[in-house]
Amino acid sequence: MTNDTEFSAPMAKVLSVLIRLGQWTLGAGFVLLLLMAFIMAVPSGFRESLMTESTTEINASTLAARCFAGAVVAAGWFFVLRLLRRVVTAVIHGDPFLPENVAYLRHIWIIIAATEIFRMIAYFIMGGDGDCACSEIDGSRLDIRIGTWFFIFIIAAISEAFRHGAALRAEQELTI
Repeated sequence: MTNDTEFSAPMAKVLSVLIRLGQWTLGAGFVLLLLMAFIMAVPSGFRESLMTESTTEINASTLAARCFAGAVVAAGWFFVLRLLRRVVTAVIHGDPFLPENVAYLRHIWIIIAATEIFRMIAYFIMGGDGDCACSEIDGSRLDIRIGTWFFIFIIAAISEAFRHGAALRAEQELTI
């Protein structure tokens, strides 16, 4: 049961605008990273001119792979923001404890976890963060970001709280 009237939630309205801005930024980043991956993957005069003008040693195939990996991560975060915008819209309308929101929040933490696992594997395979020459890094360290995993567990806990809230609400609606 969704209210058609907007609930007074000024922070949710601001968050909705920020989420849209984030989606536009991630969409543009996704397109630019895919374009750069394509440019670096296909031999051309433009690619050669970019590589000769660089002040550091660049391997075109490694840069193409890094750009593609960045595009995959950007796409994952784009979909996270898309789902989060749906949850925020329900909050704006004063009805956050919907079964759909439980599913959205579950999808959010699963997408973030999958994106983080992909990032860790790509970082490991490509041998580091790219701040130094490729020959100096052997790819033997796994970059685990504790803050990101803590964030994932928080979102998972919030999704369970929303599940419980939705169950209480359904039970209340059945009460006479």
